[in-house]
Amino acid sequence: MTQYQKTLGPLQGIAMTVTTFIGTGLMILPAMSVAQAGSFAFYAWLITATMIIPIAFIFALLGSKYPSAGGASHYIGRAFGSRYEKAVGWLFLSILLVGPAVAIKVAAAYLTIIFKTSDEWILAFSLLTLAGMLFFAIVGMQTSARFQTGIVIVMIGAILWLCYIGDILDSRQVIEAPLTTVEWQQTLYATGVIFWCFLGIEVMAHMGAEFKNPTRDFPIALLGGITIVILAYLSLVLLIAWHHTYGDEVTNSQSLALLVSKLMGETSSRFFAVGAYIIAFANVAIYILGFSRMVQSMAQQGALPKTFIGLNKNGSPEKAVLLVGLITLFSIVFSEVSGWKMSWFIEMTNGSFLLIYTLTCVAAFKLVNRAAQLLAIVALISCSLMVFFIGQSMLFAIIAFCLALSYEYLRSPKSPIKGSKLHVQ
Repeated sequence: MTQYQKTLGPLQGIAMTVTTFIGTGLMILPAMSVAQAGSFAFYAWLITATMIIPIAFIFALLGSKYPSAGGASHYIGRAFGSRYEKAVGWLFLSILLVGPAVAIKVAAAYLTIIFKTSDEWILAFSLLTLAGMLFFAIVGMQTSARFQTGIVIVMIGAILWLCYIGDILDSRQVIEAPLTTVEWQQTLYATGVIFWCFLGIEVMAHMGAEFKNPTRDFPIALLGGITIVILAYLSLVLLIAWHHTYGDEVTNSQSLALLVSKLMGETSSRFFAVGAYIIAFANVAIYILGFSRMVQSMAQQGALPKTFIGLNKNGSPEKAVLLVGLITLFSIVFSEVSGWKMSWFIEMTNGSFLLIYTLTCVAAFKLVNRAAQLLAIVALISCSLMVFFIGQSMLFAIIAFCLALSYEYLRSPKSPIKGSKLHVQ
C-alpha cells in the first residue's frame, strides 16, 4: 500500500497549520521577543510575519499545484533535478539531529510541573512523550487531525479568555514604533528569535498529497492557519508586556505560567501545565508526521531502502515513523549527555529551515507562471533578509547540504528527473 488517503479538508488543515506553528514557541517566544525588543516587540512580530507571508504564499502555490509527500524537496527536484531533490531530503532529515529534541524536552518539563517531580525526570518524561508521538503518527493522519482540531479549539478559547481578563485593549499602550537607528536594530534583532515561531511551512507542504482537494484546500489551510497564529502571538506579546511577565531566561520560559498565575491565581498553574504539554505534544507530533513522509518519499526515489515505502492500513508510513523515532531518540539522549545549550539546537534548526525555504523560492521562480514569479522574488528577498539576521547559525545547514549534494553527485550521476516521475500521491 503506497497511496495516501485523502482525508483532510480545509478546517482540519487549518487546525494542523495552527498546531504546527503554535507549540513550544508559544511558551517562550513572546516573552523572549519582549525581553529583546521591549516596547518595539509588537513591530518585530509584524515585520517577521510580513516576511513570512510571501514565503507561505509560495508554498501554498506549489503545494496546490504539485501535491506531494516530498514537500520542498519535490519542488526543488522538479526545478533542478534528482540530485538536488535528494540532497534537500537529506538536509531536512538532518534537522532530526537538532530540532525535535528541544521541543520534546520543553514538553517534558511541563510534566515535571504536573506531577511535581524534580528536573531529573525530564529525560524519562522526554522518552515517554516521544513514544506517545510515534503512536499518534502510526495510527494515521485522520485520527491525528481530529486530535489537532480539538487542541486548536481549546487553545484559541484559552487565549481569548486571557485577552478578556487581561485587558487586551488597555495593553495596546505598550506598543511603541521604532524611530532611531538603535531602536530599529533592537527591533530587527528580535526577528531572528521570532522566526522560530514560523518553522513548519515545509512540514505542512508534506501533507499536500492528503487533502481531498489540494488546489482549493491547501492554500486555505496554510494561509488561514498563519493568520490565526499571528493574531494569537500578537495578543500574548501585548499581554506579557503589559503585565510584565518577562525578564531573564527562567522568567521567559515560565512567562505564560506567570501570566496565568497573575490573572487567575496560583491554583491555575497545574491546569495550565496540562494545556501547555498538550499543545507542545500536538506541535511535535505534526513534525514527526512530516519527517516520516519525507523518509517515505526518499525511499520511493531510491535514496533510502524500499522498506520505508509501504503504508499501514491507516495510511501511515509505519516503518518510516519508527526510523524517525530512532533518530529523535538519539538526539534526545545526545542533548542530555553532551550538555549542549538548547539555544544552539534552536539556532541550527532555524538555519536549516531557512535554507530549505530559500531553495524552494528559487525553484518556484522556475515552476510558477509569470504572474507568480514576482511573488517568488519577494519571497526570496524575505529569505535573504532572514539569512542576514540569523547569521552564523546558517553554517550547520550549509555544511549539511553541501555534503549531501556531493554525496548524490558521487553516487548517482544521472540526468535531471522529469517532474511526473517523482510525483508522490
